Amino acid sequence: MIEIGRDDYDVFANEVLWSLFGITTIIVALRIFCRIYYGTHQRAGLGLDDYITVFCLVLSLVVCALVTTATGYGLGRHVYELDEDQKINALKYNAIINAVLIWQFSLPKFAIIAILKRILNYGTRTLVVFWTLGITSQACILAVSIWWFRQCSPVAYVWDKNIEGGTCANISVMSNLAYFTSSYSAFLDIFFAFYPIPFIMRLNMPLRSRLAVAGALSLSSLAFVVSVIKLIALGQAFAISETDPTYPVPYLDILGMSEGYILMICSSLPTLGPLFRAAKGKLTSRDHTTNKSGANVGTSFHSLHKSFAHSKEQRLTDEVERSIGGNSSSVDDIPLVSNSSMMSSSATDTRIHKTVNISVTTEAIEPGSQPRVHNNHIF
Repeated sequence: MIEIGRDDYDVFANEVLWSLFGITTIIVALRIFCRIYYGTHQRAGLGLDDYITVFCLVLSLVVCALVTTATGYGLGRHVYELDEDQKINALKYNAIINAVLIWQFSLPKFAIIAILKRILNYGTRTLVVFWTLGITSQACILAVSIWWFRQCSPVAYVWDKNIEGGTCANISVMSNLAYFTSSYSAFLDIFFAFYPIPFIMRLNMPLRSRLAVAGALSLSSLAFVVSVIKLIALGQAFAISETDPTYPVPYLDILGMSEGYILMICSSLPTLGPLFRAAKGKLTSRDHTTNKSGANVGTSFHSLHKSFAHSKEQRLTDEVERSIGGNSSSVDDIPLVSNSSMMSSSATDTRIHKTVNISVTTEAIEPGSQPRVHNNHIF
């Protein structure tokens, strides 16, 4: 938990937060590239989940900049090491950071909800349940954001205790709000990590693709682990803040933003499938070119057979990529396995089909003889 003897939380927070921001930016940039470049070939493109993820990334940039500014005033150092001006500015930026940061780890849940809609195309009732869970979570976040500035009167008394006549509500109100909001956020993290897995495993696509998508989404359970660690640290942080309000804050900032970064990365991994397949295809093509000089007729037919099997699997995998990578309905692209529905659709097919039968006969012709005439029928 919070290491009381550590005196470099200001430096440590900047190093961790900016490193995580750089990694997340690269992954989100690859996500947008896959959506735009490969989505063009699959009649797809950017969706709601992409816009939410990009907005959360911009919000992360804002929080990182605020943390850097606040640590410059002394946030993360012991309050007795700061002069009065540094203390006031550090606590002012702390209030702003805490009011903004909680949105950074809560809004990515909507990106998870949106990408699940594109993959599973769930019904209206599930849509209502998911968005109700997300919106109620945001209501709790909004309450915490407002209370950061309403807990004291006047507002400036939050960071400047020298104002005469200023009063603040009991700190237990803020701690209870923080506990409830963080607990609810942790529940949503674990819920959206594992709830979709049974439905993803029922999709009509290769097992390897189903496992990859389910595994990528289930990695968001790491955000649940971070939330639990944050819940454990909250009590200690509030206890320390009563006498040393500037010291423990960056540690909580690291935990809060890590949760948001994990959600953004995990919601982006399923969209990178076309990029992985393209890289794998280049490596396979390079190996094929190296060994081409030693190929014979038998291996050529074998390669043709493998290529046909690969292309068949490729078409099946493209079904999920169109759903994950575009705006088209996943009912048509990756239907749930239902033999009865498939047979029904085949039975009601009233289109006219043309059948052509071609008969070909070969014979050996002796020199000077006339070839016989055969009646070849074409229907």
